[in-house]
Amino acid sequence: MNEEKKETHVDDFIDDYTKDAYARWFLFLKRLPAQLQGDFSAWIEPYKLYATYKEKRYQVTGASRLGDVWLAKNFNRDRGYDHRVDVDLLSDFSQFP
Repeated sequence: MNEEKKETHVDDFIDDYTKDAYARWFLFLKRLPAQLQGDFSAWIEPYKLYATYKEKRYQVTGASRLGDVWLAKNFNRDRGYDHRVDVDLLSDFSQFP
């Protein structure tokens, strides 16, 4: 029997205290409703998250209610994405590239 691995929803990652605390906190901020992200943008925007995906470094720019994480190749990009991936495919979370 061939069982496929179920993707981890980003909210489950956030709730898992064994995962990287900074990554969980940052993704929690990116999962706030859009209105709250707008209201708090002055405090949220200085924080950055970077991760490795398929042996390349990316900036994490957001997370979807569908459970995926958004990645940008350009480290100066705060919005949008080049890839939407399962959080389990990411490693080496850091505040720095």
